[in-house]
Amino acid sequence: MQITKIKVGVNGYGTIGRRVADAVLKQPDMELVGVTKATPDYRIDEAQEKGIKVYSVSGAKPFLDLGYPVEGDLNGMLQQCDIVVDCAPKGKGKENLAIYSSFPKLKAVFQGGEKHELTGFSFNSDCNYEQANGKKLVRVVSCNTTALCRVISTLNTTFQIKKVRATLVRRSADQSDGENSIINTWVPDTGFPSHHSKDVKCLMPGLQITTLAGIAPMTLMHGHMLFIELEKNSMPATVPGVIETLQRNPRILLCSSEKGLTSTAKLKDLFSVSGNGRNGNVYEVCAWKEGIGVDDSGEIGMHLAIDQQADVIPENIDAIRAMCSIADRQQSVALTNRALGIGVLRVREQLPAAPLLSVVANKSYQAAQQSEIK
Repeated sequence: MQITKIKVGVNGYGTIGRRVADAVLKQPDMELVGVTKATPDYRIDEAQEKGIKVYSVSGAKPFLDLGYPVEGDLNGMLQQCDIVVDCAPKGKGKENLAIYSSFPKLKAVFQGGEKHELTGFSFNSDCNYEQANGKKLVRVVSCNTTALCRVISTLNTTFQIKKVRATLVRRSADQSDGENSIINTWVPDTGFPSHHSKDVKCLMPGLQITTLAGIAPMTLMHGHMLFIELEKNSMPATVPGVIETLQRNPRILLCSSEKGLTSTAKLKDLFSVSGNGRNGNVYEVCAWKEGIGVDDSGEIGMHLAIDQQADVIPENIDAIRAMCSIADRQQSVALTNRALGIGVLRVREQLPAAPLLSVVANKSYQAAQQSEIK
């Protein structure tokens, strides 16, 4: 039986776009129509090596001058698509939406750099997958908001959360954009709270959450310090209980500093040499096992690490399926995880106890996810 595949275009082949395109290529129910580039550069060589068709955003001449053939323009790509994943630079969403709107049947996924108001619906696989069913426009929330939603919604399957406080140590630039990074300074986001709490509430409106953020001189990953206060009538938290709950979600990775994973640099190094075809991408939210604690009042604390280039990629893939109504949440997450190798990276069995990484899939997770934060 031949599967009718969703035809996907990616508008913007940069940090997120190239990873979305790679992920689409791995899905059994999707076909990558092509990607767009605004300016010619080395990433076209990468796309061509993968057999990806490249379209220009605004004219072929600059590309042809450098010897890069293009298939056509953005409109030409969109004519062939069921859905477009917008990965253009932050702030281009409104302009691009006007273009997409000229194709009545075209659906569009935007990224977290755009405002919630652009689409009226913000998406996270763990929080509101089913609500995206049939939507024409969806915004996948940012990497930091994705991480917060993933961890908070997972813990809520066991514990009744009253309030969350989070401090975000953000990377200053992506690894390919190091020339724009800061050095020898800390730049606080002086807005209180930071926008992340507002974004989380778009997905979990009943949650009390306060966030603070700032930028540090690094490019590898974001870091979160998370504090979770429980309701008095909640199941009491214990460290083993928190760890067991987090392990139910394959998109949360428990790592251990006892085995040398003491920093974000070590995490990225592990994934760069793991040989699982990820090219260094950490799709999971990483939590340090030794950094999870519960204080005398029952408040949970933990350290998280987030790959700003990768943790939203599975969410984009799930959003496509939800919007096109071709799979329920459990089916989509399983397909995405399998295609991207999420939940399968482990150390070799001959290593001693207390493994470097721990990922445990739990079949009851889907049912538990239906629990709402009160």
